[in-house]
Amino acid sequence: MPNDKISGIIYFLVDTGASISSICEKDAVGLKIDCALLLESKGEAIGFGGTFKTKMINKTVNLIFNCAEGKHKIPYASGFRVMCFPREMPPDKRERLLRLTPSVLGMDVLCKFKTCIDKKRVELTLE
Repeated sequence: MPNDKISGIIYFLVDTGASISSICEKDAVGLKIDCALLLESKGEAIGFGGTFKTKMINKTVNLIFNCAEGKHKIPYASGFRVMCFPREMPPDKRERLLRLTPSVLGMDVLCKFKTCIDKKRVELTLE
């Protein structure tokens, strides 16, 4: 990627059943990441849209979480994933998946925190 200083806010769906975290193509494009320049990752991702290939940002991505006590930074150096749907997919299906697929915060990042789930308040606390 030519621009190494890309930054922005992404809202993630916290998914304790996901082994990897990834951003959706819509969020990547919103950050002005050219998905066509990204390398294809090995293996396929499985999600509610079926199985599909993902791409990777092959540079260190710094995930920064803001909280009342300040910021917590996690460097992610092993190829952060981007969910990109095939261009040859029927346009209406592709547009729907782009619109509905969230960025996902999975266990590869969540395991770096002590997590507390309060079912009564529907709240997840990362410490």
